[in-house]
Amino acid sequence: MEETGQIPPAEVFTRMREHCMAKEGTVEEYPWEHVAWKVGGKLFVIASHDSEVFTVKSMLEKQEALIQHPAICKASHVGRYGWVTITVNDETTLEIALDLADESYESVRPKRRKRS
Repeated sequence: MEETGQIPPAEVFTRMREHCMAKEGTVEEYPWEHVAWKVGGKLFVIASHDSEVFTVKSMLEKQEALIQHPAICKASHVGRYGWVTITVNDETTLEIALDLADESYESVRPKRRKRS
């Protein structure tokens, strides 16, 4: 696998898990026989255990541009809300997936109230 730059699915999953769990307030849950990372009770990334495929919350406005990438498609069931699914097969797509996870987290995390 080293020659093509591919990363084993279990390693991809581990790296995404570590990335998501390092975010403040993130919890890991197991709905629908999947692994879900949530913050403030809201889902921001979901995957199957040891998989290299992740479904991530995005915005409808960004979705059309994102799905131009060959590793990204509209998510089944929730694609109509802007969610996308990315298949990670190398370091480049892993970096994209991690960036999408960051954006997803930021879009759903509880916002701190400003003090007056």
